Formats: sequence, structure tokens, C-alpha cells
Amino acid sequence: MYMDSQEIKHTLEFQKLWSNRLSDSINCLAVGKPFLEDLSEENDILIGTTAGRVLILNQTKPVEGLLETKGGSIQSILLHDLTGFGAMDLAVGDCDGIVTLFSRQQILSKRDFGSAITDLNIHGDLAGGCEIIAGDINGNLTSFQQHDALWKMNISEESAKLATLGVIWDEYGMSFSVRRLAHGNFLNSTDLRRFVAHSHKKSTRPQKLDFQQVLMAGKDGCVYIMIDFEIHPWFRVGFCLERIMRFRPSTLEEGETDMVICTGHSNEVMIYHDGKQVSHIRTSDWPHAITLGDINADGQDELILGLLDYTVEVYEWKIHKN
Repeated sequence: MYMDSQEIKHTLEFQKLWSNRLSDSINCLAVGKPFLEDLSEENDILIGTTAGRVLILNQTKPVEGLLETKGGSIQSILLHDLTGFGAMDLAVGDCDGIVTLFSRQQILSKRDFGSAITDLNIHGDLAGGCEIIAGDINGNLTSFQQHDALWKMNISEESAKLATLGVIWDEYGMSFSVRRLAHGNFLNSTDLRRFVAHSHKKSTRPQKLDFQQVLMAGKDGCVYIMIDFEIHPWFRVGFCLERIMRFRPSTLEEGETDMVICTGHSNEVMIYHDGKQVSHIRTSDWPHAITLGDINADGQDELILGLLDYTVEVYEWKIHKN
């Protein structure tokens, strides 16, 4: 059952700072300063394209080609100091299953995973080292470093369901297709009792839970939440969802829950908090790529959208407490 309307604690106001129309399609986005030790100046937007190129863009200069992978359509970009020399190196995954590592615009290594890369992530250890985790469309998760393979596991059945819009059944026996996942502290103690009435002690003030939850974006336009391995419908966005992303403004209090950004088959971006809509952005075309990052070095992340009409849009935000 979907949540009844409750008091909205916050509203968000988004204002477009600038935009730029490109001649290349936009597959993925990242924010940072690749190959530089000095990160004091404003950050750039890195754009992965269908042509296998990484473009670099900021407000003060036209778009430039940063590098060419000589491979397929770029699906994921990751910035991190992979070599330990203080500069931001670049990992790029493409549709041919190749992950290429770059340092100072030179290729460090190439690794062939055999299937299209869907995501890249970094996992750091207590000793200051790191490993890259690559996920591919066949459900393989592979951990590696520049010259070493560390471990590999396959979650093909579940991953194939997600990649092919597979069907999952909720607690009511209704089927829905999952497009994307997000994890964070989205649910508070009051809303938890709406799903599992006996599972949490009552509190006088709603607080975020001390464990993270998984959200699922449905093809049916609904966002679902997994609690104790059961899937519950939480709120309806109203159009087929392609991406959901955790968003936590720095001005939120410690006990408050995370927000979630939703995009899909519509010329708009919807932002929700505690299951209620708190903001809305109208765009010229469907958002195809989305990320957060501090573009103008003001200490606050901006929202960056890559649209299907090849436009990059950058938004700042203000939060209002009701």
C-alpha cells in the first residue's frame, strides 16, 4: 500500500547555473580533475560517449576531447588516485567489456572482462590501498588492481533479471520490472512501522534507521523498498524509471533520512524525501545520465544531468525547512 500524504519537512529549490549542447551522445558522467595533483580550482565534468571518447567540460571553456579509449561505447567512468602519486587517475569501462586505466593521459593497463561493463566502483582498505570492482551485464563482479586480479564472483541470475528488465514479485503477488537500485538511509522509524508494525519500538520523533535500505526503481513507475528481504511498494513517481540516486544535502540534520532522485521516460527529474515529493525539475529531453559533484568549488555538490538531446545541464540547489 502506498504511503498517505504526511507533512513535508523540506522543499528543495533547483536553479540552472549553465548548460552546454554537445555534438556527442552522453552515456555517463563524472566530476573531478583528472591527472592533476592540485584540486583547488573548479572541477570539470567528464563525459563518456558512444564513440569511445572521454570529453571534458566546464563553464569557462568549450568542450574538449580528453582521451580516446580506442574501444567501444563508454558505460562507466571512475576517478581515483589509483597509483598513489596524488593525482586523479581514470578508469573507463566500455560495452566491449574492456576496462582501461589511465594515468597522466597514458594507458596503465587494459583488462578484458568479455561482457559489457555496467558499473565501476572503488573499495578502499584500512592500509590506504584500493581495489577496483567491475560489474558486467552477465552478472560477474570482479575485483582487481592495476596488474593483479583479486577475486571474482557471479550473481548472474539476479543480475540478468535487472539487466533485462526481469520480473520480481512483491509481497502482494504483483510482478514488477526493476531498472536500477540505490542504497542508503531512506526510511525513518515512523515509516518502518507502516511496513512492519511489530518490528521497531515507538519513538516520539521520527529518526533514520541505523541500517541501510535498498530501493528499486520499477518499470511501472513505482519505487520499491526491501525490508527484511521482503519487497514493498513505497511511492509512485508516475513514469517508467531508468535511474534512482541517493542524495544527501549537507544541511540535513544527522537524524534525518536521505533523499532520492528519480529519472526515466519523462522530461523531468523528481526528488523525494520520506516518500514525498520535495522538488521537481523540467528538462528539454529525457535525462539519460546523472551525477552529483562540486563543480564550482563552493563546498556544495551540484546536480549534473546529461540529456538525450546531447545537452549537459548543471543545477545548484537550496533547501527550505518547513
